[in-house]
Amino acid sequence: MTERTHIDVAAHPDVNFRVRMKPFEFELGGQASFALTTGDIHVRFDEIPVSVVIPFLPRRVIAGSVGPFGLHIRPFEAKFRASDLSARGVLGREGVETDIHAKGDCKAEIEISGKLAEAVKAAVKTIVEE
Repeated sequence: MTERTHIDVAAHPDVNFRVRMKPFEFELGGQASFALTTGDIHVRFDEIPVSVVIPFLPRRVIAGSVGPFGLHIRPFEAKFRASDLSARGVLGREGVETDIHAKGDCKAEIEISGKLAEAVKAAVKTIVEE
């Protein structure tokens, strides 16, 4: 036996909220240190040959070169030091509040169908007959 049920639900909520905030205290702190030192660094690449084959061109191979490249770092020194930084504060103040008003209009239609087990069908039939 296949049973069907149809349910209509409607709601029109009208809700008021009041939000109160207490002061929010915060505290930050930290220490830092950074150092970098280097001597001479020499890197050099001479010309690097490059060739590309393109099958649909009359001249199929395109050749060339890239370079030269060079990199030279002279003595370099960097230091960063921040020690015992600290910050404290309070966000907001006593008695801060706001009101929120929300209205809604909701409607839902639900259709349920399925086969009930024999025991459930018998129980439903007994309840309906009584």
